[in-house]
Amino acid sequence: MSTPKKRFIVRVIIPCISFLILWRFVFWGSTLEGEKSHDFGLVEVTRPTTALEHTFVLTNRSGKELVLVDVIPDCGCTTTEAYQEVIGNGEALILPVRFTLRQSQIRKSTIRLVFENGSIELLRLQAEGRMKQPLRISPVPINLTPEGESVFGILGMEWFEEGAPPMPKFTVPDVVTLQHETWKLKSKMKAWEKTPANWSMKFELATDHTLPDGSEIKIVVKGNELVAPLLSEVLPRGATPFSRIPVQ
Repeated sequence: MSTPKKRFIVRVIIPCISFLILWRFVFWGSTLEGEKSHDFGLVEVTRPTTALEHTFVLTNRSGKELVLVDVIPDCGCTTTEAYQEVIGNGEALILPVRFTLRQSQIRKSTIRLVFENGSIELLRLQAEGRMKQPLRISPVPINLTPEGESVFGILGMEWFEEGAPPMPKFTVPDVVTLQHETWKLKSKMKAWEKTPANWSMKFELATDHTLPDGSEIKIVVKGNELVAPLLSEVLPRGATPFSRIPVQ
């Protein structure tokens, strides 16, 4: 049966000791000098990913040789290039890193450097991603066979303003008919993470003509323009293209 004294040790003393040990290695035991954090600022992101590169240059001021045994990023968005394992006193550790962004949001990453003597250094990266093209469409390309059957697609948009985006303006060839639904909210905006709301809209295309090469659908929403190719390919008997399956 636990006593108040035992509960105090478990809840207070042990966490404090763990924190002091970590503080000893990370701060008081710091052996490298130099900038240990880097903010890329506002970064334009293109699909599928945008890779950013930075090189940390940290000087060994410990008075002795350091042996780097591991470099551990806290997420898959960060990778490290080749680096030297032994850093002599007064020499610099040169550590190139790559930071990958996939969407509009504030992204943070920590890299842990572990040395043979037990000391630890933390390096930090940060960037605010913003998609260059907030519109997206699926599937791409869209195949419209000339049998007049409907083909479904999804239009998506990142939106940083309150309420739904304006209704899009669609432009398609004259022989193509188009119908579309209204915007539906897929995820809310998170202002503290600089993450936009995501909206989507289902649309339907059909034609009974064979489209000429170079045919396309153009979509404009508040100055943002997206163009996607339209194809007319005869499919094998019994084949059903993905684009004919309504996407929920």
